[in-house]
Amino acid sequence: MIKKEFFSPAPWQMSGKGYIFLYPLTKEFVMTQGMVPDFLKGRYTGGFGSMMLVNYADSNVGPYSELLFIPGKFDYKGKKWQTISKIYVSSEASIVNGRKNWGIPKERATFEFKRLNEREERIIVMAGETRILDVVLRSGVIPFPVSTKFLPFHLVQREKEKEFYTSFSGKGAGRLAKVKKLSVDSDFFPDVSFKKPLAVVHVDPFMLTFPVPRIEKLDDCGPNTRRHS
Repeated sequence: MIKKEFFSPAPWQMSGKGYIFLYPLTKEFVMTQGMVPDFLKGRYTGGFGSMMLVNYADSNVGPYSELLFIPGKFDYKGKKWQTISKIYVSSEASIVNGRKNWGIPKERATFEFKRLNEREERIIVMAGETRILDVVLRSGVIPFPVSTKFLPFHLVQREKEKEFYTSFSGKGAGRLAKVKKLSVDSDFFPDVSFKKPLAVVHVDPFMLTFPVPRIEKLDDCGPNTRRHS
């Protein structure tokens, strides 16, 4: 049962700041370290992998922080889809609603965003006594527009007996950033510490919309699938 005070149905509107890391990953890395869910194993088709570190100043369930990994694209039911294979958030309400609304497998962690100077920031993500991720980033100074129109994300997630299909949209102001230091605990998150990112973008601020998804029950077949809020 979901506590009534926790449930906030889609769509959601969020705002905040964060970092998008884009990686050219190999099939071997995705299959062995990408934490791909079972229903997508063997279906990887390439594309860029991405890691995101986000500090939401506002959402439908209040402020929270987030670390997530998207391995790339998968051929599923005749189309190319992405999936969030690993994700941590700082809010129990975000965990409950992420699973209920979009089938996103959120887990709990604590986050520390520490400003080192005008252009550098250190972010530490912890699960209990385990340091999942520790990164220092240096942001550039030249802003440019960022939009999911140029980098779309079409997600498929499976939770219990349902599949969730969601295309989120967002826009904001970005600046290129450089990774000064990065360590990852590979038992808790895909270890991209030894991978050179194609690009890192510091987006501040941004606006993001997570819409009502299309939901299919696993025993559904044919075009007449059910939709849920």
